[in-house]
Amino acid sequence: MIEEKLLMEKSFYETFLIEKESTLHPIEVLGAAFVEEQQNEPYDLTYIRYAQGEVYFHSKDYEAAIYKWESILNELEPWAKKNIADSYYALGMLSSAEDVYTAISTESPVLTMEVSLQLFHLYIERNKLKSAYRIIEKALNIDPDYPLVSQLAKSFYEEQQDWKNAVGLAVNESIRTGEETWFRALLEYSEMGCTSAFTPNYFYDVLITVYEKNRQLFREIVQSLWKSYRDVPAAHIEWMSTVNTIFEYVEPEPGERWEEISFQFQHAYVHFLEKGYLVKEIEGIMPDLMTNWLKISKQEQPLLASAAVLSWNDVFSYSIDPIVVEEAESLLLQGDYPSFKMEKTILLLNKIIDWSERNEAGVSYKSKWIAEQLLDTSQQYLVVAGSESSGKSSFVQSVLGESVGEAEHSTVVYRYHRDQAEVTEIHDRGSEKVESIADFEELMEREAFVEYKLPSEFLKKNGSALIDVQANNRGLEDLASFYPAADGLLYVLNADAPFNAEDRQTLRTLTEIGQPVNVHFLLNKMDKIDHAARSEEIIESVRAMAREWFPDAEVLPYSSLEAVHLQQRDVEAFLKEQYLMNPGALKEQRRIKLFYLVRKTLKDLFAQRKNQEHDLKDIIEKNKDILVRLNGFQNYLVDMQNDKTNEIKDSYRKKKEEIKKEISRKIPEILSGCSDLITEESDFRQIHTELNEAMNARIQTYIQEDLMPRYVATLENWLQSSRIGLQDGQDYLNEMSQTFNDLFGKDRVVLECDFQVIDDWRRDVNRMGTRAVIDKENILLRFKPGQFLLKSAGKLFGGIPQNKNMLHTQYKRYVENEDYSETTASVVNKFFVQFDLFEKSLDQDVKSFFAEPFNQLELTIKETETEVAAEEETLKKMKEHPERYFDPITLYEVELLQDEYMMKAGAKRTRTSY
Repeated sequence: MIEEKLLMEKSFYETFLIEKESTLHPIEVLGAAFVEEQQNEPYDLTYIRYAQGEVYFHSKDYEAAIYKWESILNELEPWAKKNIADSYYALGMLSSAEDVYTAISTESPVLTMEVSLQLFHLYIERNKLKSAYRIIEKALNIDPDYPLVSQLAKSFYEEQQDWKNAVGLAVNESIRTGEETWFRALLEYSEMGCTSAFTPNYFYDVLITVYEKNRQLFREIVQSLWKSYRDVPAAHIEWMSTVNTIFEYVEPEPGERWEEISFQFQHAYVHFLEKGYLVKEIEGIMPDLMTNWLKISKQEQPLLASAAVLSWNDVFSYSIDPIVVEEAESLLLQGDYPSFKMEKTILLLNKIIDWSERNEAGVSYKSKWIAEQLLDTSQQYLVVAGSESSGKSSFVQSVLGESVGEAEHSTVVYRYHRDQAEVTEIHDRGSEKVESIADFEELMEREAFVEYKLPSEFLKKNGSALIDVQANNRGLEDLASFYPAADGLLYVLNADAPFNAEDRQTLRTLTEIGQPVNVHFLLNKMDKIDHAARSEEIIESVRAMAREWFPDAEVLPYSSLEAVHLQQRDVEAFLKEQYLMNPGALKEQRRIKLFYLVRKTLKDLFAQRKNQEHDLKDIIEKNKDILVRLNGFQNYLVDMQNDKTNEIKDSYRKKKEEIKKEISRKIPEILSGCSDLITEESDFRQIHTELNEAMNARIQTYIQEDLMPRYVATLENWLQSSRIGLQDGQDYLNEMSQTFNDLFGKDRVVLECDFQVIDDWRRDVNRMGTRAVIDKENILLRFKPGQFLLKSAGKLFGGIPQNKNMLHTQYKRYVENEDYSETTASVVNKFFVQFDLFEKSLDQDVKSFFAEPFNQLELTIKETETEVAAEEETLKKMKEHPERYFDPITLYEVELLQDEYMMKAGAKRTRTSY
């Protein structure tokens, strides 16, 4: 069997060469062999021709080589075809070469690999990249150990910047070969950021392989991969799950350095606590994370890891293996750790404050201010509290040696300042300087929290600041909030009535806080006790009662009437004896207070959300109730408008009908009365015309001089009564506005009607009152039988004297007895035409009067409906995802506990140095 290596290298011809013929050219040797073989019967020239083709190929006579190989039909045929394709390739006939390569059929793995490699290069040269991918993958599947295959694939993937396949190749080859070259390739790809597209679990097997072969490279690759997944939340969690599984098998050896990996665990721990993850997202990985972190950090600095284990296990009980918890406790007890820096907890508090502001659950700036004061150990803080009758403010002013006004409502922090007084207001959002003492006194009146710096010898000498808190109802809240800042508390009692109800309530509140503070008592107004023995009796009684509240309490008697310098001396001595702490003890106490302050802040935030939900429910119910009332009132307003409209119109109609009746009665009287104008001397030929004019004149006089003034006066009365009626409506609307505003808790509903309507009515009435002239009536000029006969008789007989008596009698009788109903109706219609138009506008005018209240009601209803919908949506979100609010508080508690454990571990060294 022919050795395939000779065929691969095209050196099969060398089998025909013998040492003695080494000086001859292979062509000569093969030519002689060719002639010699022809002498045999039968002869086989195949092998010689194959060898000749190789020599021609090496001599670059590719056509001759092809000619020789084309005749090969034995077992060398596949190799001959491969060589023919190589010749076409060398001649640049790439298409022909590809056709021949792809037509080769063989069971030889070596030949298959050789053909594949040649095709791979050919495809690249022809820019047929898909084919190149396919053929190199085929080669890798057939024999990845074949010389150069994996390296060719690596180079190809890198040239194509196909990092997915490059990484995949490095992973597979690392696992398959365990060679450092591939480990380093994987490390390089990771550092280039090419591995982040893979799921973390993809690297599990390769990392186990690397760990078993090269622990240093294992650490480097783990660290590099970790960085690539750190900024993608979902991938980071999955990566931690993978790392936790891997590190179950990792056992650090003595002398191994795991600082970088330990830092990665620390960074991940802090990241998961601080970057807004929900507990349910991380609770599955955190226990193993901390277990592995503790394992690899034991030889380095296990303080933080140990504290993390204990704090997490405290909050999430039994989530970490008890053996691991015991080990963490042991490491904290046995280690020699640096003292804990309070600034770290201040940073935690600031984080909590920032988070609370983003979640609309603000923490008062006061908490931040108190925390900052706790850092300043150059002075101690003494809280002075007392009931309103205790004389606390007078005591504070007497020891300060300056009248600073009485803080009846506000809390004032007095601290030493060598120059003139300086006042700063501390409010919820920050601090602001106050320009004058007058402004300061105003601040105290409006319940501000004030920092007052003044050149007081008492404060300077004692290195203290006084926090003056009024122990009234509001003061209790202030007292509780400033309690964490107190290095000591001096409670002022009135010697006349110590431990009154207000005192007892305040002291009960202090004991419920549970924060350790040195509490002592000052028994003020002792000057009112007129007998020394009685004074001693009172002091002893007060001391006994004080110790029922605080067992170590002492009592200092005080009188503002004695010399101030003597009283200050007594107070100074009392303070130094009862409150003064050495710097180390003070700092340790401040740490405890700071932790209390942060924990109280977290507790308040937790309660605040519960209160928010409760308040939101109440607001929704209240607003829904208001909506029912608003809608009901809107319906009532419709009825009210209709009632007012009917009332005004009925009143108007009543007055109009009265005038109508008068006109209907008066006009016939006026017209009948015109009979007095008829005499026997009248010109009966023209009397009907003269009477018609006279009648119209009398109607006009009646309307203008009598009727219209009286009617206008009547309408003025109507206007006045209408105004009163509408004002009653406005008064009721004002009451309802106040009712709704009280329900809303703010001025929101303003139901103002438009009284311009009344002015418009008055203007219209006045205008109509000036239009009293009506068109003349045709009273006696009609074509009626009676009038016709009279007018005809007048014309015929009016000129004959003896007939005038008869005409006088007939005309008089006619005028006095005529039916004037049509004329009366006509006069009524003409008189009231403008008033009828006015009446028709009353409906719309009353609507205009109430238009704005309707608009306001409609707007308020829509706004309230919108608010209710928004509030219900907010409440729904609160209930759907309460963890979005409560989980950060829980994780902040983990951080706080961790800091406390670190503080306690560092306190061992601090106590040793006292």
